[in-house]
Amino acid sequence: MRNIKTREPKPRREIPYESESLKDGLFTKEELLRYGLSDEDISTILDYQALLPVLQGINNSRNVNARDLHKQLESGRQFADWIKSRIETYRLIEDVDYFMASHFYETVKHRVKPKETTDYILTLDCAKQLAMVERTDIGALTRRYFIIIEKAFKNRVKWNHNRKNTLINCKELRGALISKREELLNGVPEWITSGNLYSIEFSLLNTVIMGMSAKQYRAINNISEKEQIRNHFTNDQLDDVERLERYDAQLIISQEIYSYEERKKILQVEYDRVKNRKTKYV
Repeated sequence: MRNIKTREPKPRREIPYESESLKDGLFTKEELLRYGLSDEDISTILDYQALLPVLQGINNSRNVNARDLHKQLESGRQFADWIKSRIETYRLIEDVDYFMASHFYETVKHRVKPKETTDYILTLDCAKQLAMVERTDIGALTRRYFIIIEKAFKNRVKWNHNRKNTLINCKELRGALISKREELLNGVPEWITSGNLYSIEFSLLNTVIMGMSAKQYRAINNISEKEQIRNHFTNDQLDDVERLERYDAQLIISQEIYSYEERKKILQVEYDRVKNRKTKYV
């Protein structure tokens, strides 16, 4: 009788998890649409970000090279005349609004004797002020931007506030996922093909709350594959996420329940219990 070798299942390859729950940095069109801004306002914000990258404070820089600003504002004037005019007209103060830095560089014509040039380094606030007073299309765009941007930031602050508690308790769950990674991966059903333990667990919780698969929920709510489902949860659902994530962490750490299906059943009972209690007293 010939011995038949059985292949052992390949270990799941875990994909690094990156949370996009809290909003930060540049605005995207998808985020702005969620805030109910008009198409014109959204276009203004996105154009400002694209056309004036020097004012975005990238890498937390609080300084702007005036030459870069001059170029992006499409002034049409010689830089030396432009910056001197701006300093005089708007009474900019050296070492407060700007400082000067000299450096030498070689050119083809001046290989023997390097040429000296002076840079004007503006504070970010001063650079924004100069952009707003510029009489060009870019200057007009900047003025519109600062009129409407406050509403977008207020919506972002509100969004992040609503998500913060969920993320805090999510850290507790992540700790459980990290410490019991191998046990949990062994408890995942074969029909789940994802190797990302974080996304597997969050999908479990989302399914309990939604009462359907992520694919069904996306189809009903017209959500793209790139968009996180929880971005469309109500405040009550976000509260449920916070509570269930904490409870899930306890199931893993305290009760050592590593089976995906078993935890799903327990979490569903807990979710239904609280939901029924809420409904009863509404």
